[in-house]
Amino acid sequence: MLVKVFTLLLSFSYVISDGQVRQMVTSYNPGCQTQKCPECSPGVVYVQAKGDNDILHYVVSALGGPPTALVIKTNRPKERYQLNINCKMMASKNDTERKAAITLPSGLKKIYSYGVVFSRLFQYNDTADKADITAYNINSTKWRVYDFTEFEWQDITTWSSNNLIVMKVKTSGEVMDAAFYNESLVLQFHMFDHSDRSKELPHLLYDADSTQFDFTLQDIDTGNYSSARWGLETVLLGSDKKTTGMHIETKKSIDDEYTPGVFEMSNWLTRPGNEANGGYLQWKPVCYLKPGRARSVATKVDYTNLASTSDVNVDTFLQSSIMYSYFPDIMSVSRSATNFTFGLESDGGFTKTNFTSWTAQLGFGAPPEDKVSSLVVGVISAGLGLPVILIMFGGLFVIIKKKTSKEGYTDLDTDRSNIQ
Repeated sequence: MLVKVFTLLLSFSYVISDGQVRQMVTSYNPGCQTQKCPECSPGVVYVQAKGDNDILHYVVSALGGPPTALVIKTNRPKERYQLNINCKMMASKNDTERKAAITLPSGLKKIYSYGVVFSRLFQYNDTADKADITAYNINSTKWRVYDFTEFEWQDITTWSSNNLIVMKVKTSGEVMDAAFYNESLVLQFHMFDHSDRSKELPHLLYDADSTQFDFTLQDIDTGNYSSARWGLETVLLGSDKKTTGMHIETKKSIDDEYTPGVFEMSNWLTRPGNEANGGYLQWKPVCYLKPGRARSVATKVDYTNLASTSDVNVDTFLQSSIMYSYFPDIMSVSRSATNFTFGLESDGGFTKTNFTSWTAQLGFGAPPEDKVSSLVVGVISAGLGLPVILIMFGGLFVIIKKKTSKEGYTDLDTDRSNIQ
């Protein structure tokens, strides 16, 4: 009983918080008179997350190209300011108009800006069952390349809310055999105004300077690929000069309290030497093969070595994304690309369940780090401390018992001598 009470008292885990709470304001298709604007299809979502001393500006859209999330951190002046965004200009075929579609008014001063662009999907037939995308030639018959600029997306304003932005594919088009349709690809961005931990596996720790996204593939016609697997080509950009190198670091942990069986955390840093003033993309190397996330349906997320966007022919996708409306000189800013791949050798691949879901997050500053919670401390304390306590009290009890018994003992020989 003592063990149960002790463990219960110490089993309340704490949340790491920096005390920052943001006020969020969301607008749709800025620059238009109405929320739903056919000219701005599939739409733009602009979120202002106002802190005590700064503002995070999120612009999310697949307008004109691949799905993109742009984040700009600025000061917070006393006056009310917001970005100058015109979604009609973003959708324009005129480069001059597109370059001026996202600007900062004179009252806002940029602290830092970064963002992510999802450029392409790679499907490969993993007949060797090695879950290694680099083992297959992109020009071989074992590959299919899906260009996100060719996708049609549902209206983003239909599904989004103040702190959730949802992008759903409508169709991948005839040139791509219409393998994607009816929400078979979904991207969800979760905006946060405080620090906490996600309720869904892998239970990533977040703060008011980060936003998580879920990438989900489901019910896709993989054709004659009996062992289909996927790779997601992803580009991370920062507002530094292109000579600034990015880096992916993997940190190991002995604690798997929040994600059983996973002992790693990966951080893709835009400013490796100055994390506190840069951006990051963070993830745990795990995804899930069924909507009901559990350890039993978990598999691995891997990534390829960072590459120059020009080396992997991604620059054209960047120029078609909404990033171009804020970075008109997009070829001169820092950027790098990788392929996130999903699956583990002998796990059955995507074909087994026709479902894969992965969670990661974007953020500003040093990436959040998991720390041992009071739950773990309590369990360790109970496991190590109680036996010591029991031994101490047990030993003390034995000593007292012996002493008491000795004081009550009468020597029979002494008694006989007294009688004589």
